[in-house]
Amino acid sequence: MEKLKEIFARIQFKNTSRSIQNLVIFALIGISLILAGSFFFKENDHPEARSEDLTENSSYSDYETRMTMQLEQILSAIDGVGKVEVMLTIANESESEIAYSITESQSTTQENDNQGGQRIIDQNNSSETAVMVNEGGGNKPFITRENRPEIKGVMVVADGAQIPEIKYQLNQAVQTALDLPSHKVVIYARKK
Repeated sequence: MEKLKEIFARIQFKNTSRSIQNLVIFALIGISLILAGSFFFKENDHPEARSEDLTENSSYSDYETRMTMQLEQILSAIDGVGKVEVMLTIANESESEIAYSITESQSTTQENDNQGGQRIIDQNNSSETAVMVNEGGGNKPFITRENRPEIKGVMVVADGAQIPEIKYQLNQAVQTALDLPSHKVVIYARKK
């Protein structure tokens, strides 16, 4: 409180009008309320927004992590390969197609006036609504198809890759497992 009195005493100049002093006081009070509000209400108070962002990002990284671990595990099981490290390059995120309920209606109206004129009105209405499914106590859209992220390339570093036969086997295994052409798969020997 002493600090506020000191600040107010500094604000009061002999030549300033009372309305300017009041404006400065209100501005200081507003700034202090904003600072106090940001202190008490942090971003963690909105878990719903955070969890959606984490879910989208984690599904992308989960896929990449899962594929990397599976490749490392299966490649290291090949005779003579030894320890393996895999790096995937992924081009896009997974995409989901949502089911929609489409309602269409058509009506035709024919009007005649007293002078022999005729008017025909054709009206077409169409509406789409996402199909929702009750899951885990909440509604979620019904997904008809989910596309995985596209793998653009793979780099493998292995202990046994200095042997041409093992390098060839690794290259063939990665191409087969991920359905990639050979120019998107690179195999290197681990330095000793």
